[in-house]
Amino acid sequence: MKIVAAPDSFKGALRSPEVAAALAKGWKSVRANDEIVVIPLADGGEGTAEALRLATGGESVTVAAHDALMRPISSEYSVLGDGETVVMEMATAAGIELIGRDELDPLAATTYGAGEVLLSALKRGARKVVIGIGGSATVDGGAGFLQALGVKYFDAEDKLIPAGIGGGDLQRIRRIDASALADVVRSVLVVACDVTNPLLGEHGTVAVFGPQKGVTAELKPVMENNIRHWAGIVMRSGLAECCDAPGDGAAGGLGFALRSVLKAEIRSGAGLVLDLSGFDEAVRGAALVVTGEGCSDEQTVYGKLCAVVAERAEAANVPTVLCAGALRGDTAALEKRFAGVFSIAAGPGPLDEAIAATRTNLRRAGANLARLASAFSGKKG
Repeated sequence: MKIVAAPDSFKGALRSPEVAAALAKGWKSVRANDEIVVIPLADGGEGTAEALRLATGGESVTVAAHDALMRPISSEYSVLGDGETVVMEMATAAGIELIGRDELDPLAATTYGAGEVLLSALKRGARKVVIGIGGSATVDGGAGFLQALGVKYFDAEDKLIPAGIGGGDLQRIRRIDASALADVVRSVLVVACDVTNPLLGEHGTVAVFGPQKGVTAELKPVMENNIRHWAGIVMRSGLAECCDAPGDGAAGGLGFALRSVLKAEIRSGAGLVLDLSGFDEAVRGAALVVTGEGCSDEQTVYGKLCAVVAERAEAANVPTVLCAGALRGDTAALEKRFAGVFSIAAGPGPLDEAIAATRTNLRRAGANLARLASAFSGKKG
């Protein structure tokens, strides 16, 4: 029997490779002769590069860069098994998790370091680059990212604005020189993004995502005006035609810079990851797909990774079972989408204890699913 273990991460507990390994180990403890295909997944956010590297037999590359506050750090990206496709996460350089809560500074925070990571991949010869843009600490409209690629900004006195431009400096820009981009960005860029917010307005990047990055109520109009100025000057420079496309507001406006200036293709993170991981090929001939996530509720069925896994598997006539760290609310929608819905929790208890027991609980879930397979097939593996 062929089984595909294709889970998301259990955030706060285990990364998706560890989740998949635990499920597979539990299954194998009961049905040792079954074929278990392990495909750790992600939704385009944190863990995407690692999951795809492991799924395709690729390698990790470490690169010197800067964090959102322009402090030197080591970042990384993954080269997939084809040797030509690179997957990077902007959060490994400009991510909010890399700085302390008391350090949040939307005026200074920059995506410059994430641009450095892309530049390194391009110089290495990447033919296709997939960029996950979740988890940013920035509201710079992607200006810092472009600056790392060679774009130059000049102020009212026609003086060059130094590297590491942040959200507070956007208003200073009066002229843009993007001539160096033609010599740098020759690869196909694809952005993994499930955020559909525009750049500006009540649903834009400042209004919706600014507060979690340190934008106070007093600072909101300042940042909104700065982003509006940035978008306007980019369009007047002929680098963009609009700033209201879905996803332009992602990652503090980095989505706008990638789509409009770098002509990147914006794609759903979950579907993109499944394509790159070879999921459709792996699921052929399988008897069952086992997926999972830390917490599942009705929202899971609306385009989240586990639901996309089930949809793809159903197209190949393979049922999918969902194993969640916890089930929340009415599970009717989940039960309609998946062949089986299970919580791995051993029982009620404190959250920290449940998180600590995640690996053990996943192994037990894998073993119990294998026992069910034996019961229905009438034979042991």
